[in-house]
Order: sequence, then structure tokens, then C-alpha cells
Amino acid sequence: MEELTPRQESVLRFIEKYFRQHQQPPTEREIARHFSINQSAARKHLKALERKGRLTMRHDGRSRGILLNSVAPSVPVPLVGSVQAGTPLLAEENIEMHMMLDLNMVGTEQTFLLRVKGDSMIEAGIFEDDLLLVRRAESARSGEIVVARIGDETTVKRFYDIAGRIFLEPANKNYSPIMVEEPEDFRLEGRVVALIRDMRNLEVKKRTVNGFGRPS
Repeated sequence: MEELTPRQESVLRFIEKYFRQHQQPPTEREIARHFSINQSAARKHLKALERKGRLTMRHDGRSRGILLNSVAPSVPVPLVGSVQAGTPLLAEENIEMHMMLDLNMVGTEQTFLLRVKGDSMIEAGIFEDDLLLVRRAESARSGEIVVARIGDETTVKRFYDIAGRIFLEPANKNYSPIMVEEPEDFRLEGRVVALIRDMRNLEVKKRTVNGFGRPS
């Protein structure tokens, strides 16, 4: 393996230390600030480190796209909580934090985590406060669980396109399907590909799904 210059070694050590402290890689801007250099110089060092096999750079537009070859590959994924009306889903003010997830789970496409609100999908095993891993997409197959926006409201439902009419179906018999009346107010944000649950917060005895988990 090709040897590093002293400056490249310093940059690599900084990235490794930053990762240990923050559980995510630094941005080019943070590297430049730390070494009092401009971003183009920081980018040049990163390209050299990639060429010499010390790290891998993601080229999907992420600001934290550095993958260290010396540690298990993981990437920061934005966690979206409450979505403010009139803002893009991934606007900075809607992001609670970034979580480091295994690259094999996330994949190479743009993804985000959404915190579930409400009980409209409990019969699909999706409960309030669960985290859904969502892959950005502009289309979906009928029956897939999606994150969609109707006007300023964000919702998780099963997607159906029936003869050109879009329906969003809940997984709770207490709710009715939503028919999209104004297509211009509808936006598909992505397809749900995985679920993450903190079992410490799961109160099974308070939930009744298909006859299971009856309150004691």
C-alpha cells in the first residue's frame, strides 16, 4: 500500500478521531477549518487518501460522504421528526439528528429516517415512535408502504394507483383510505424499506393488533 505524506497522515488521523467522537465523518468544510486550508485543498487530500486505499468517498451529494476502510462501513442518515408546514421534508429545521447506519442496510441511494406519529399503520406492525428507513423515490408499486405528502401533511400509508387514481390505505380498521383529489398537492417522498424500533419504549400490553397484546 502506498505510503502517506505527513499531511495526509494528519488528515486521516483527524477523520478517525472525529469519527470516534461523533460517530460520523467530518465534512470537507470541517476538515478545511481544522487544518486552516480551503475546501479544495481538503478535497485534494481526500482524493489522495482514497487513491491510496485508506478511505472511500460517496459521490451522491452527501456532505458527510467519507467511508473509512479501517472500520465497518456506515453512513449518516438524517432523522426527520416533526415536519414544519411549507418546508421540504429534508429541510434542516425538520432534521432532529443524524444516525450512523450500516452501509449494507442503507444502500447507495438517498435515504432518510422518519419518526412515526399516530397509529394508522399498527396492523402492519408499525407503531408510534418507530423509525422508518425510507428510500427516496418518485414512484412506487401498488401495495408498497410509502411516505407521502398531501399539501403540508406527511403520512405513512400503503400506496395504490388504480386506473390513474391514487389511494393511500391505512393499516388500521378505524381509519378510511385517502383518495388523492388534487394530484398537484400530492408528493411521494419515498418507499419504506426497513423499520427500527427501540424495544424499551414498546408497551405491548397497551396495544391490540389482530387480537394480540390485549391490555391486562
